[in-house]
Amino acid sequence: MTPISAVAFMPAAKTARLQQLRRFVFSLALMPALLLGRPTWAQTADAGQGDQKVKKVFYSAKDRLEAMHAASLFTAKAVGDANILEGPPQDKKQFQLHFNDKVICDFAGAGSQMGGKTPKFSCKITRVESADGGVQTLTPDMDEEPVKVKFGADDNEVYAEVAATRLMWALGYYADSWFSVRVECHNCPENPISGSGPVGTRTYDPATIVRKYPGHKMYVSGNEEQGWSWKELDTANGRPTYERDGLKLMGAFLQHSDNKPPQQRLTCDKVHVDEKTQPFTTTCDKSVMLVQDVGATFGGGGWFTSNGSAKMNLQVWSGKKLWNKVGTDGAPRQCQAALRKSLTAHDGLSDPLISEEGRRFDAGLMCQLSDRQIEELFKAARAAQMPQYHNHDGSFKTGVDEASVIRQWVDAFKQKREQLASGRCEWKEKPADLTVVDNPMALATVPNYCSAKPF
Repeated sequence: MTPISAVAFMPAAKTARLQQLRRFVFSLALMPALLLGRPTWAQTADAGQGDQKVKKVFYSAKDRLEAMHAASLFTAKAVGDANILEGPPQDKKQFQLHFNDKVICDFAGAGSQMGGKTPKFSCKITRVESADGGVQTLTPDMDEEPVKVKFGADDNEVYAEVAATRLMWALGYYADSWFSVRVECHNCPENPISGSGPVGTRTYDPATIVRKYPGHKMYVSGNEEQGWSWKELDTANGRPTYERDGLKLMGAFLQHSDNKPPQQRLTCDKVHVDEKTQPFTTTCDKSVMLVQDVGATFGGGGWFTSNGSAKMNLQVWSGKKLWNKVGTDGAPRQCQAALRKSLTAHDGLSDPLISEEGRRFDAGLMCQLSDRQIEELFKAARAAQMPQYHNHDGSFKTGVDEASVIRQWVDAFKQKREQLASGRCEWKEKPADLTVVDNPMALATVPNYCSAKPF
């Protein structure tokens, strides 16, 4: 190679050619890194973060469709054994949350950074104090990240989201876990939604905290808001019709109208990414399709998901019929559930057709709920704390107490459940063995707390 000191004495043209040659050789050395740099997240400076990014992404639409085809919607359980007030089992490496716990946490992030319109913020839990005197403190072996906190007595999602997710979990449908708590936030700005104002210790009651259903949220690379559509539930998912129609009928029962694809989530557990293929090949041991945002429920649904009518409104919800079209025991017919999707719910679920196997499946599950469990459903949601039942000083209005409020909600629930149990629809894919629909847990006796016979 020509010594660098000699370059100054070469003719200009030859010097230019030598510099071009050096740039060419340098670019050849960089080319493998450039070619591999886009998909190979592990080569980024933050390798740990890159590895996590790899595991949350489908690199082809085909891999996503295969995961949806294999995805579970439901897991059979003895509905009567569900402790609805206590809620789903929790991760042993995290704080165990209970009804009306006092949760002490350090402010972590403004709600405006988290999307959505409901009042919220994130904080890191440091201590939990239970009503029975129990205390939990942060230990080094805990796997705690900042949690999402929703708050505000006037925000009806605080009540609806707990009731809806507890019901879905009790029946066997996958859902996130929401807990009704009181929150003491340290280093909290005056406005935790924007993150502005003086910092101090602030209390939020009522408030809710979510524990996400485990597993990575999965989406096609570059489309982080991607969920799944109700059309894809029918065209891509491989579960039986009774499970798919059962999930749609649950949406109508709850009046879950804000059901656009980002409100649903495809999760994968134990994700495997083969980085030797182009594009990468993504597979997972277990995939689940769940409804992740059910805050606009127990109201009237409809075009506008307003806080007043679409979320936790007893009068509106109880006045909504379950069916647009339904048959009777002696005259079954093609059934259509009553659900008007919101104006923003593109590719959403609206007035779905329901098969007899789907109706029968949900009715058999719903009718296993005892009066005590239904009471716990609305107690867990703290329905009696809603402002409409209280005077300005916080006392109950005349003739109202917690028991009467809960009773009204229970009565409305049972009346709607009777519509579900008494209807009869046309079969779409009648199973040869009806026990898979009528008794998925193979119980010795299937309880029936409905007046009507579900099947």
